[in-house]
Amino acid sequence: MTQLRASRLRWRHVLLNVPLVIGAVVLLGLFIVVLFGPLFAPENPYLAGNRVIEYKNGQLMVPPFPPSPDIPLGTDQWGRDLLSILLYGARNTLVACTFITMARLILGLILGAAAGWNSGRLVDRIVMGAVELTTALPMLLIGMIIIFALDIRRGILVFIIALCFVGWGEIAQYIRSEFMTLKGQPFIEGARVIGLHGVGIAVRHVLPNVLPALVVLALLEMGAVLMILGELGFAGVFIGGGIRQESVFGQVTIPDIPEWGAMLASSRRYARSYIWMVAYPAMAFFVAVLGFNMMGEGLRRLVEQVGVSTAFILSRRMLVIIAVVVVATVYIINNVGPAPSYARLAGGFDGVAAIQHVAALTSEDLADRRVGAPGLETAAQYIASRFEMYGLQPAGQGHSYFQPMTTHIVYPEEQPGLAQMNAEGTILKSYRHRLDFGERITRHGGSGTAEAPLTFVGFEPGRRSWPNEVYIGMDLRGQIALYLAEDAPPSFDTEALIRGARGILVVADNVVPQVQLTGQLSNHLRKPTIPIFHITPAVADEILAGDDLSVAALRERLPEETREQPWFVQPLTARAHMHLVLSPVQEVTTYNVLGLVPGTDLALNDQLIVVGAHYDNLGREPDGTLYPGANDGASGVAAVLEIARLWSAEEFKPRRTVLFAAWTAGNLPNSGYQRYQDSYSPLALLRTVAVFNLDRLGHGDGRTLLVDDGANRPLTELLGRSAEKLGVGVQKGNPLLHNYQRSSAGPPSVVVSWADQDRPGILSDVSEQVDPQLLGTAGQIVNLALITASREPSY
Repeated sequence: MTQLRASRLRWRHVLLNVPLVIGAVVLLGLFIVVLFGPLFAPENPYLAGNRVIEYKNGQLMVPPFPPSPDIPLGTDQWGRDLLSILLYGARNTLVACTFITMARLILGLILGAAAGWNSGRLVDRIVMGAVELTTALPMLLIGMIIIFALDIRRGILVFIIALCFVGWGEIAQYIRSEFMTLKGQPFIEGARVIGLHGVGIAVRHVLPNVLPALVVLALLEMGAVLMILGELGFAGVFIGGGIRQESVFGQVTIPDIPEWGAMLASSRRYARSYIWMVAYPAMAFFVAVLGFNMMGEGLRRLVEQVGVSTAFILSRRMLVIIAVVVVATVYIINNVGPAPSYARLAGGFDGVAAIQHVAALTSEDLADRRVGAPGLETAAQYIASRFEMYGLQPAGQGHSYFQPMTTHIVYPEEQPGLAQMNAEGTILKSYRHRLDFGERITRHGGSGTAEAPLTFVGFEPGRRSWPNEVYIGMDLRGQIALYLAEDAPPSFDTEALIRGARGILVVADNVVPQVQLTGQLSNHLRKPTIPIFHITPAVADEILAGDDLSVAALRERLPEETREQPWFVQPLTARAHMHLVLSPVQEVTTYNVLGLVPGTDLALNDQLIVVGAHYDNLGREPDGTLYPGANDGASGVAAVLEIARLWSAEEFKPRRTVLFAAWTAGNLPNSGYQRYQDSYSPLALLRTVAVFNLDRLGHGDGRTLLVDDGANRPLTELLGRSAEKLGVGVQKGNPLLHNYQRSSAGPPSVVVSWADQDRPGILSDVSEQVDPQLLGTAGQIVNLALITASREPSY
């Protein structure tokens, strides 16, 4: 291997090389801006909103705002801070320029080397034919055609492909001529003599002699690429393509990625009236192009004066320099675009701060948050005060944070009882209210006491028609009827009462007590009333065990037993005691708590994203047992409040409108969320595009977030991408849904909770129910998904 002529490098060679000094200073400044510029930006363009109207010196002003002490470089026509866009845009523009230049160099080097090493052969003719074709085409026009053909919205990759295609020819021609010159040198013949051939000679002996000139060429090419990026920007072609929206002036394009070309594109029509809008990005292009060209020219002069040792190029010092550049490049790439800004904001979610809201909602004064209990109204006031503190706009009725909801409820005045007994009347086992069984008040369900033998009633599976005459011959006098909910005819509880049943036990998965009168009030608590309880399959199996039966065994028998008639009865040896005393019907008013963050994008702010959770709980039993609902009823609201606090502290401005909500009556069949959907007119002009309902975020396996089976697919995928960044999976399942969370024909929605949940509301100790780390992880995931959905045109 030979070395280029190299004399001793002295300081005078550098200091007297004016282009080199100027270029080095400019490039060092650009490098610092790319690395640290966003730290000095007044705001983050990926997270900040637009200044719409400002009141200054007694006048209302609309953007663009001129430079002032508050906004040193002024704003664009959408009120966005130009200094911030310029500093953030340096990364996007210069990184794009670097990758485009690298792609041009690599393609030009490979094709030029192949043509030069095989000059006069077919490869050479093909490469030179392609060079002549590409150089004959107008570069700007062809670049624009390719960018739009590949879809400008796909970002930087499209610009790399397009501008590489139209810019590699000159590089290939230069490399070809260098290879043709060098391959005839004596040291090449010497390499052949020692046994090297073809590619080995080109790589080991020719390429090192080309590299110094290639470095100079790369710097000059950076300037050329910046020039074409500026030209494309002035022609309205920039990375990402922006967002198109209709205005009174027709269709306009709003750049959504801070980038110098986009700044030129959006400001060209204001070049005369608002000179600062176009002057700053144009100056940035000018300085950058000047710096690269000066550096390239300075290096060229330095090489002519001193030469370059190829040994230095392949030395350890060069490897250290390359390593530093690579590390800096990786850092820059990882911090280009909106994703890093979204992730930093989402990562600010503080699980410990959220736990404080859980503790407040489960404190002594607020622990009983049943509908109608004083604690629920106090909790609503607490949440509203936090919304006000965080700067959310009131979205309730009468310019308040509250949306009232009136409903009718009853509650047990005495502790409800269910016990299994033997024939002598001895209690064998007592069961737990809310956990093992719960009352029903539909039709004739209501207060009453029953102690009697049990009779199982089975029904033909899948039968839909049940005329009254079907029940002829059924005798339930003096019995407590036991049957399976899934096969029972509609309103069979009323028929059982007619047939003489003294009480009813229905085997079902949902045993949450029914205390709300829904629909027509006459459909509830009809006299005479009897106790009707839903019991879990596990309780049913214990009752049936005395007859060597189980729920599963009875299900298997149903087809055979109902072959001749659609029902059968089987007396059981077990006896049961049922006791229920309900209060009179109460009419109560409870409140949703609603706070709004308006969207800043005129094209998107008519779209509404809702993030909410219910804040009521199961409350206190007549015997004093308290279910404070720390995980189910407080952790979701705590996450909502912490996201609102974080957005306020960081001055985050979503482009879509976001509604923060605390739903009332989440444990009731007709919830506050359903009331909001059915009858809320103040937000009727907005189109709801996403609903995040949060629940049980402080307890679970910590590895998998669970979303409901009916969750919207794009929202599920968005949560999956967000969770992946924290090493958490997302899967669909049945997260023990409340009625208001079940999928319906409403807007796209998703319910988020941790997988592997215990039954909600069981644990009474806050520290046992809610883990700050789990709440923090879930909050960060939801926050990132919410930020992305509120900012990205297509999430």
